[in-house]
Amino acid sequence: MWMKKSERQKHIEKILEENDVQKQEDLVTYLQESGIEVTQATISRDIRDMQLVKLPSKDGGYHYALPPKKDEDIKLKLKATLQASLQKVTSSESFIFLAVQPGSGPAIASLVNQLNHEDILGAISDDGSVLIVTTSHEGVLRVKELITEMLANTI
Repeated sequence: MWMKKSERQKHIEKILEENDVQKQEDLVTYLQESGIEVTQATISRDIRDMQLVKLPSKDGGYHYALPPKKDEDIKLKLKATLQASLQKVTSSESFIFLAVQPGSGPAIASLVNQLNHEDILGAISDDGSVLIVTTSHEGVLRVKELITEMLANTI
């Protein structure tokens, strides 16, 4: 079964909370057993996007775990990264395009996705740009306002 990235990552969070997942292959297996078809490459990207960490296990090995998350920390990281690297913001009906310094695109997209903002469907990036997909034109306006606030040091 195909599902949105955010839904798949919610399943990954639940799996990590309930199981001692030591390898990417194990995560693929757990998801497939739940009827979610994924590839190793997809899981590898999810691990990077979710910023999963490896912690020592009771049996002496290591297992994947969620990083400590606080919404305010995510906003502060995003704010600092945008202030350091944002070059240009443009938008259309339900898209926002950010031109950023080379190398900062993946970090910004990951932070935008971690915001879990109700108006954001998701963000994708390459090395020097980020595309934010919103739920509506009104969502574009609200997300652009959030970006403007971050750049104005008002968070």
